[in-house]
Amino acid sequence: MLDKIDTLEKARNYTFRNTGHTQGIHGTVSLGQYCFNRKESEESKNAFEVFSYALEKCPAVRLVPWERIKPDINEGKCRGFGQLHHNSYQYLRYLHEGWTEKLRPNHPIGGGSMDFMNNKEEYQKLSTVSDHPDCNELNDEEEGMICSSFYHSAKAHWLVNSIQKEGLRHPVQGRTRLLDTADWDTLNYQLDIHPGSIRCKVLETMDEPHFQTLVTDYANAYSDIPTLNCQEILDYFESLGGDTLSAIWVPEGKIEWSLSSVAGLNFREEVFAFNKKVSRLCKTKPVNIYLGYDSSHGEVFDTAEKSIYNAVEASKSGGAGAEFFNDYEVEVKKLDISLIPEYNRDYANQSTEFTYSRFLIPYLENYEGISYFIDDDYIWEHTPMSLFYFLDPEHAVACVQYDFQNHEETKFNGEKNVSYPKKLWSSLMIFNNGHEDCRKLTPEVVNTESGKYLHQFEWTNQISKIPHNKICTEGYDTIEKSHHAVHYTRGGPWIKDMDCSNINMLDFYNKHKNSLYKKKVY
Repeated sequence: MLDKIDTLEKARNYTFRNTGHTQGIHGTVSLGQYCFNRKESEESKNAFEVFSYALEKCPAVRLVPWERIKPDINEGKCRGFGQLHHNSYQYLRYLHEGWTEKLRPNHPIGGGSMDFMNNKEEYQKLSTVSDHPDCNELNDEEEGMICSSFYHSAKAHWLVNSIQKEGLRHPVQGRTRLLDTADWDTLNYQLDIHPGSIRCKVLETMDEPHFQTLVTDYANAYSDIPTLNCQEILDYFESLGGDTLSAIWVPEGKIEWSLSSVAGLNFREEVFAFNKKVSRLCKTKPVNIYLGYDSSHGEVFDTAEKSIYNAVEASKSGGAGAEFFNDYEVEVKKLDISLIPEYNRDYANQSTEFTYSRFLIPYLENYEGISYFIDDDYIWEHTPMSLFYFLDPEHAVACVQYDFQNHEETKFNGEKNVSYPKKLWSSLMIFNNGHEDCRKLTPEVVNTESGKYLHQFEWTNQISKIPHNKICTEGYDTIEKSHHAVHYTRGGPWIKDMDCSNINMLDFYNKHKNSLYKKKVY
């Protein structure tokens, strides 16, 4: 039971300390609750006074939009959260094997631990899914850590989809703290997000400029943003809905706020159900990647393939239980029309050999599981697997929904650069192969239907949106740390006799091309 400060007198007699801790609840104290529909009640008046007094004991509290935080991460002033790169590897390692689940009866750990259920709807120790030789040596606590890692990686998928559909249920809250920068060139502060260890990574991955974080600004990192007083904080939370606002003072020296409408752990049931639905879509098959292949562009295919493997390898994490995730190998398949006898479309009006064959992927996978398609001129810095989080399991496909208004008249080989709606949308797709709309993509349809029907997605309107800022499109964008890949849509040195003097960011391409001559990591 938390200690409670429910009057101004008690607040004045309490020592509000910043202990420097970033974990745990020791020393946490309740500051009461404010009822928006009973503002004149004694309880609400007392809460207002206590909240106001507590706010005087901590640094400025500011409402900071993501568009203000992101530049500091890009410039190295603020430590980033790592997006969801590591989590995606952990997630996709076990997703086709089963789903995160509430604890089985008489579980030895209990408490807030998580469990795992396999495709036979049987509880299973997650570590025994692996072929790792030490799988039977884990004790209950170690097993619990692995299940917790998978749960949080699965929760991220649910959270991304939930936010896309209904917005944030509760504002993100955090605290800045100064860092010892002796060993860093520019890094000087860190933004700690709590509660919700995975929310900070979701925030960075979704990269929505308008998302706001309620920051207790110890580092004075956002001095350009006004400080909120108690009434302004109450007005902000009232605008979000809910009947009651509760507050606690936590050891790291800040107030954490909670709206009654979103309090509690009921969302876990939603996570379990959502993850089960996604796991079932896999049909026990690991998520795979098809990489477009053109026999005249072998150099770029090899470079793109290696960049994928290297980026996936970099997404592996260390720490306890890492060996039970890191045995997972992502499969990259060459989409080579010479190996697809069902494909017999004439080559006319195609810029590559995979212009239309990409739409055969659901058929090639027997309309089961989940598969990526990636153009061969994508070179990856961060793992493509974390883009999986943007696929809504109710949709047929996920892609970057570009809106290019202007582009050059010609592209590689001097071909006319045709303008059409949804241009480049099909250059990167994540297919939900078993979806009823993907089942429309039969060999007959892919061999005979118009480019407009296929590339403008007339075969479905169930399309998830991958943010544009995940991909740097050469000729249009400037590369940022948040970009996963560079898309050389205008061509490059792999095109015979092409003048590449106007192609940007070829140093990035050459870096990955040169890695081909180093020892392979897969």
